[in-house]
Amino acid sequence: MKTKFNLLVLVLVVMCNLAWSQKPKTKKKGAGTTAKELSVAEKMPYKRINEYWGPGTYYSFAPGKPNEKMVANSVTAMRDLTGISREDCFTELAKQSFTQIPYKEVPKWVNGRKEKDLQFFYSADKSMVLQPIFEDMFNAKFVGKMPYSTVTICAYKLLPVQDSAKVMAMAWQYMRELYDLKVLMSFRSTFKKADPKAWPAECTASSGWTGLRAGMGVMRMVDGKPRVDYTRHEAILKRTIGKAEFHWIIDGTEADFNYFMDIKLQKDGYLITYTVMAPTLKNIEPGTTWEKQHQMNVKIAQDQLNQDKQLIDTYKKAPMPPVLEDLKMLLHTR
Repeated sequence: MKTKFNLLVLVLVVMCNLAWSQKPKTKKKGAGTTAKELSVAEKMPYKRINEYWGPGTYYSFAPGKPNEKMVANSVTAMRDLTGISREDCFTELAKQSFTQIPYKEVPKWVNGRKEKDLQFFYSADKSMVLQPIFEDMFNAKFVGKMPYSTVTICAYKLLPVQDSAKVMAMAWQYMRELYDLKVLMSFRSTFKKADPKAWPAECTASSGWTGLRAGMGVMRMVDGKPRVDYTRHEAILKRTIGKAEFHWIIDGTEADFNYFMDIKLQKDGYLITYTVMAPTLKNIEPGTTWEKQHQMNVKIAQDQLNQDKQLIDTYKKAPMPPVLEDLKMLLHTR
């Protein structure tokens, strides 16, 4: 009996091999790109952790055609927690070793609002507190039971005042990750008694990191002639970080996602907040659809990109233009 069983298994294996070898090789469907044409990011073995992403769509329950960015970093790890139901979000957090914090034990520096329905989670080493924010999509039409969706993910970290160098390193790393996503970045910082007209410059630019690449310019009179003295953002930050009520904001924008890093110096230390928002998934107004909302977001993002390009052109044509340096060099990348 055992011999017959082994023989049967051998026959099945041979038949499968013959069928596979005779099967014609078909090309995969796609845009016709070869492996050599793919970007480094697209070659990365990165998979989203939830099932709600569909090929060529925004989410399976919110159609659209966003620009796919297969980059594996801390920003996309947070982004992957958006667009799923509340129950699935909790499941994913448990898989990543996050544990819910009892309301009474939530750190005061995290929970500024006294709302007991807010939920917070500790990372495995308790170095970070994560907060998912859900929204009831009662105006949206969806298939199946999906009354809520995760539209925002916030992560909080607290560092002591003496760790200002570490804070700056974390901020530059965040900008490098946004740069990998090819999103439009903005960059600004100030503090309690900052003078926007002072020299040396005390405030970083607020008109966009991509456009105003190198730093901040201050016009002053030297020997009776006007001169623009230009200082890199990094130099300004090294002089001003640690001052009372220091505040540094970095944000990135694209059609379906907004990214933020907010750094505030308060009495407990540096409160660092990372935020990923999925505005397309917010509860749509009556009379519109996800598709229309997505198209509007795409137009807004494109308008912002055009404004940024116009800003660069304006600088280049100015009588005393600032030096527009390469972003890779400014972000310490090759």
